[in-house]
Amino acid sequence: MSDQIILREARSSDAGPLNEYIRETFADANHLITRAAEFRMGRWRQRFWIARKQSSPYEICLLATSGDKIVGMLDSWTDRRHRVRHSTCFAMSVAKDWRGRGVGKKLLLHFTEWVQKHEILERIELHVHSDNLAAIALYRAVGFQEEGIRKNAVRYEDGRTVDDHIMALWP
Repeated sequence: MSDQIILREARSSDAGPLNEYIRETFADANHLITRAAEFRMGRWRQRFWIARKQSSPYEICLLATSGDKIVGMLDSWTDRRHRVRHSTCFAMSVAKDWRGRGVGKKLLLHFTEWVQKHEILERIELHVHSDNLAAIALYRAVGFQEEGIRKNAVRYEDGRTVDDHIMALWP
């Protein structure tokens, strides 16, 4: 397994491998909202989703790859209504075997640079589970600050609830 990571925007030819990556990640990541059984996007719908991201000047889907394998993903979305279109949100995941190796930080820094160059986007927002300490540490290290907490907003399968922290960065 090579440690070389390439960051790039998703392409429509990534639809199949991206679906496989997403299914694997949803199956073993405890800190994502969507569970594997809830992800029903097929290859053709995924191609359409990627094409929509590619054609939007306000959104991006970044992939981290090692060889021909997707090892991380950052997906952003932006509300286009005038009063809030300066703020974009994102979700990020890293493949189980690649966690703790800097993939998330590389994706996040690349995304932050993309936002800094954008003529309208000024603010990046994220949601993170209160028990995802590694992610919270990463976000703080990059400069994100906590703006709010949604108490007991996430309920795990075992019945536990955790808070949802809202963090933001003005790069």
